[in-house]
Amino acid sequence: MMRTGPESGGRGHRTTRWRLLREDVLIGELSEYGCDRPYSLARFTPGPGWESVRPLFEAWAARRGTDPDGAGSAAPTGPLRDLGLRLAPVDGRRPPLRLFKDCTVRINGSEARLRHWHGN
Repeated sequence: MMRTGPESGGRGHRTTRWRLLREDVLIGELSEYGCDRPYSLARFTPGPGWESVRPLFEAWAARRGTDPDGAGSAAPTGPLRDLGLRLAPVDGRRPPLRLFKDCTVRINGSEARLRHWHGN
């Protein structure tokens, strides 16, 4: 795994901070610190709305192993998709990203992995 950023002495990785939102409720904040292609690595800090969605993210994080037809991953992501979550950049310089339409975010404890589609 390749990590870049301030903690690893990497250069050129700009720290981006995101707010994970459900409507106007703050689920938590992500602060990018590195990269493990194709994912951005981030620290996750829970917000006031975290407890309402935590079990759904934990179920998705617990999903491991091979999944040839994608059915195993679909089960835990279905309820997350229905929440209409979005990532809004703290600096406001870009439009928000819609989870499962523009990006995915996997949260496991205080760590998060963000992947967004090219063009966003």
